[in-house]
Amino acid sequence: MIYLIFIAAMVALVVIIAIQQNALEKANQKHWDEVRDHAETRKKLAALEQLKEKQEEAPLVADKAIRQRYPRKPTPMDYYTLFEANPIGRDILDDLVNLFGGVSYTRGGHDADRETCFKAGKKFVVDHIIIQANKATTNQQNQSEVTTDDN
Repeated sequence: MIYLIFIAAMVALVVIIAIQQNALEKANQKHWDEVRDHAETRKKLAALEQLKEKQEEAPLVADKAIRQRYPRKPTPMDYYTLFEANPIGRDILDDLVNLFGGVSYTRGGHDADRETCFKAGKKFVVDHIIIQANKATTNQQNQSEVTTDDN
């Protein structure tokens, strides 16, 4: 009889240990889920704070944004990349040439001279873009080695 009570006590002890182990695993799982959620929340809050700081530091003003866009002077390669290497840039350049290119001379008197100067000023912008793009292509041709075989 004592052995039966001892065996029943051992079985009860094993069952209690198994239940406690299961409860401990659930508690650990719940704890780590909360820790993970807390870490994700911290990351999101940190990202929001950084975004707010950036917005506060640099308020968007159209004039300043345009002035700060190119802190350096554009090179001929920049013109080439924008207007020649890009298909959309070529379309834009063709449109500018059609609008502002062509003959700048206007016949007439004193008002015609003003009109001629006005057209020449508009044409100068397009010509400047084309000249800068051509400088980049001539630099590329000069820098590349061209060899001919005369045999």
